[in-house]
Amino acid sequence: PWFPCTRLPPPPLLDVLSRCLLVVALGASVSGCAAFIENFRPIIYGKTAKENYEKGIRSMKGESHLDAVKYFNYVRQSYPTSRWVPWAELGIADAAMGRQAYIEAIDGYKAFINAHPRHSKTVDGYCAFKVGEAYVKQIPSDWFLIPPSYEKDQGPVLDAQRELTDFLNRYGESAYADLARKLLADVIQRLADHELYVARFYLDGNHPKAAIWRLEYVVQEYPRAKRDAEVLLLLGQVYLKQDNPKDARDAFRRLLIEHPDDHRIPVAKIYLDYIANRFGDLPPVTPLGPRKLPGTKAPPAAAPAPAAPDDDDLAPLAPDPTGWWVPARLAGAALRLGQGARLVEQTFS
Repeated sequence: PWFPCTRLPPPPLLDVLSRCLLVVALGASVSGCAAFIENFRPIIYGKTAKENYEKGIRSMKGESHLDAVKYFNYVRQSYPTSRWVPWAELGIADAAMGRQAYIEAIDGYKAFINAHPRHSKTVDGYCAFKVGEAYVKQIPSDWFLIPPSYEKDQGPVLDAQRELTDFLNRYGESAYADLARKLLADVIQRLADHELYVARFYLDGNHPKAAIWRLEYVVQEYPRAKRDAEVLLLLGQVYLKQDNPKDARDAFRRLLIEHPDDHRIPVAKIYLDYIANRFGDLPPVTPLGPRKLPGTKAPPAAAPAPAAPDDDDLAPLAPDPTGWWVPARLAGAALRLGQGARLVEQTFS
């Protein structure tokens, strides 16, 4: 007999989550079993310090980090005057890094720097870079079952920023500098996301002054973050809300100068038109001081910025239900930009 095909109902969410947790638990158990077996596996030591050190390196390449530590410790204890002892000490720190014991690795690299300041791996910045990388590895990752990382404690992120910035200031020409800059850019992005999250929290709680402080901090401390243009636009809008047209004008102008290709530029120009027409003569424009990027030399002074655009045909002012005073044509311009009629309301949502 013929039976019609039936579609099975999707598994419940709890079943899906339980399967995900089971996979994670199995992975952890397999890793734990491998470490347990490795801990009791017999070790055959070599006859020289160099031979044992090379065995430790081969063990690390095979991800047998506990075996590698045994070889390196044997070098330290059995050949205390050998030239391979510093390399073995460095190998112990690398092995800790390889098995994700990041705090132990950080202590090992810092101890190596203090004990061997003239070692090649200290001079070329390798150990200092690994310290910063170990802090980055400790930053919580984003997972769909837990809150995003920018809502959590930023202690590891600040530690990573401090160490990577110090590394770039001291070893800016190192072979590890490019990778350190990439890591630092990601760290700065995380810090900027956190500050913007806190600023929006204050805005939702009707504390605009606290929000301004947070936004100004992002602009000054985290230049060239991926959300820098968004922060400048929001900062100018909050200034305008607080009846501070001068600082609002300066924020919008900074957005025009530093992010000329950003899609928010037309909106910033409309706000500049409105400020020029609404408030007339304002104090002189505050020169844009150079913002120093971490790990780089101070940039040259910015060229004089053009004056705010003048529009003699600006439409009459119209009150907005959100409490903002905006040009009557702002809603139409926002629609053309695909941002919706209520630009300000969308910004604060």
